[in-house]
Amino acid sequence: MPDQHGYLLPGERQILLQQYAPVLVLFPEDPAKAPYPDEGDAIYTVRGTYHPRAAEFFLAHGKICYKRSFTAQTSARSYQDEIADVQQSITDSDITQIVNNPNAEYHHDPYFTGLTGDDLRAAIRRRLVQIRLSERIRGFDRPLPHDKNIDQWRQYFKFLAHDDPLVKRSVVYGRLVQGRAPLNDSLAATEKLLKQGPVVGPYDVECTRIALQYWSQYVYDDWANRHEGDWESITLLVELSNDAIRQNRELDAADLLRDIQVLDVGYAAHEDGFRRLWRDVQKTAGDERPLVYVGRGSQASYFAWQPNGYPASARVSQIEQLLLLPGKIFGARRFLGRRWDTRYAAHFTSRDPKTVDWVAVDPDPTDRVDPSLNLVEQMVPPACRGVRRVPDFGPAAGQDDATYHLETDDLFWLEMVQEYGMQWGEDTALPGGKGPGGISRAERDKSRADIHQLGLLETAIELTLQALSTIRVKESDEIPELNVAMRRLRPGELQRQKCFPKRIQSEVYTMWARILYSHPKAWQNGPPPRLKFKFRRIIYSGIRSFIRGKPEPDPLLKRSDPIFHLKSLLAQVRRIRYEIQHEGSKWDNPFAWVRYICRPDVSYYGLSHGTMDRADLLLLLDCVDDDLSMG
Repeated sequence: MPDQHGYLLPGERQILLQQYAPVLVLFPEDPAKAPYPDEGDAIYTVRGTYHPRAAEFFLAHGKICYKRSFTAQTSARSYQDEIADVQQSITDSDITQIVNNPNAEYHHDPYFTGLTGDDLRAAIRRRLVQIRLSERIRGFDRPLPHDKNIDQWRQYFKFLAHDDPLVKRSVVYGRLVQGRAPLNDSLAATEKLLKQGPVVGPYDVECTRIALQYWSQYVYDDWANRHEGDWESITLLVELSNDAIRQNRELDAADLLRDIQVLDVGYAAHEDGFRRLWRDVQKTAGDERPLVYVGRGSQASYFAWQPNGYPASARVSQIEQLLLLPGKIFGARRFLGRRWDTRYAAHFTSRDPKTVDWVAVDPDPTDRVDPSLNLVEQMVPPACRGVRRVPDFGPAAGQDDATYHLETDDLFWLEMVQEYGMQWGEDTALPGGKGPGGISRAERDKSRADIHQLGLLETAIELTLQALSTIRVKESDEIPELNVAMRRLRPGELQRQKCFPKRIQSEVYTMWARILYSHPKAWQNGPPPRLKFKFRRIIYSGIRSFIRGKPEPDPLLKRSDPIFHLKSLLAQVRRIRYEIQHEGSKWDNPFAWVRYICRPDVSYYGLSHGTMDRADLLLLLDCVDDDLSMG
């Protein structure tokens, strides 16, 4: 790796992405096995089974949604026309100016690592096209409404019958994200944040940590919250050896994979996801590829087959609560020609069949590194099993029913969603019908800056606690060491260090007010008048208490131990930092998504389903239930 930052070269990224490309277990994609009609009263366990397709397949049949500044655009244009116009607006001098700029972003972006000459210019041009396209276009929308699931299903197969094979082929997009913290064994983990700038953002892990993401684009989501377009993903956290990063040469597959470790694995399911340790993930025996069980209709990803499915849920907004009222009032009876409880219900806590994710049974359950991971699956009759799509790296990959093409180079449209928040599917005001949109570049940059500032503040608090760790604190005593130890946490100092974001300022002021109430010498000569007034308002919150100098009853004021208040502030900083990382983290920070957002897979860890007889199992298989099956 000749890059000075230790970033992977394009060929090395491709080796890792190909090595761990998943095997997808899906229901067969059969036009004769249609989902229930939109107006049906049946609880629709049966949904359309869509397989992952190339992004161009969705784009070829969608219309452009422009930004508000371009609402005057009325003529029908294709996305190819828009890209061509943007490309013509970019001159060679624009590219040359960026290439010759020593402070340009590409110098510190792993995406550009190893690129020189014409390859570098082409990558920069591509990035400029994305930036300018995002300034004009906000998304794409298919012609049909998002809630017409049976019409979407029929039209989908019409397109499959007539589109170009390369446009409609099955594709999975491989994206690699690398940590940006440099190798430095002498620094503590939090102190490394002091060496980074906000451009590093949330990637507060060393460059040995790699996130391998595999994104699948589906034309339609036929779950309870139906919507056009869907991007689903799985993420593997990989740890390279320090020696591999420090090599001053491009590594081949043998050297790159020699000491590699796969750590946690996260599978996306609706808003959140589930995680397992790599050793507990079902993998194929020959090449140890992870098996991904894809939910019917929803395309959510799961680690194993479950005979009774996976209960799923969606968060409820105030609008959804309002739309649920007719269902609560009229119950199962029709009102205005529709059963409102089945169409608009979006929050579920029980095993209601219409909100359960069903996954297909692996057609070859014995072809695994450890077949015992799901013994019940081996009892399922062959007729009830699904199909596999495996990665293929040949020219005909994805043009049959058993393979997919792994795309690792052309991630243009995935990046448009991830980097620029482009809307994928209908942008409807109704809840549950909006396709994925990622987060915009402006939102991403702001959140990265906030995360960085909170990281610096977290470090400052930890250093303060470390300085006070050797002091024997008695609540009734004065602590003269507080003045020196807490100097770095004074608001003015935090502002100078650029680690005092607005969303944490009130918590910092409260911490100071409570500590100074018991230990006024913690700030020698006292705070300036403006802060002194602010602290007094926090302690004496009521008008009468402020005038009389008698604080309102507050149990926390009885805690005169400054360590308690410092640790309380540290917990609040970490909580806020986590909340910022949560929003959009699947797109922007896969490290945080797997570590903090994904829940442990409770179907495997800590739960036991006991033994099951074959006769009992057959009663649970919807493929033998004529009333609720796709047949």
